[in-house]
Amino acid sequence: MGRHIIIFFSALFLEIGSTMYINSVADKAMISTMFWAFLGPFIALPFAGFVADAKTWLERFYLALSSSIGYTVGALISMYFILK
Repeated sequence: MGRHIIIFFSALFLEIGSTMYINSVADKAMISTMFWAFLGPFIALPFAGFVADAKTWLERFYLALSSSIGYTVGALISMYFILK
């Protein structure tokens, strides 16, 4: 269960970070674009590590599901602030 919570938050922060990256590119803000590009792989690192450790496809499925829910919540949070 602890892995799934970590994956959820990793995906949530990655989705928000991805939105910030896209926003930085759109604004042609070099420093913040470089910051988000650098940070992204580190935010995604838990998913890569836990999937590599998963022994069964069912375990991988639940990790992907945790990630998917995190991305969805991250997208909702991002859109809330974009549309506000």
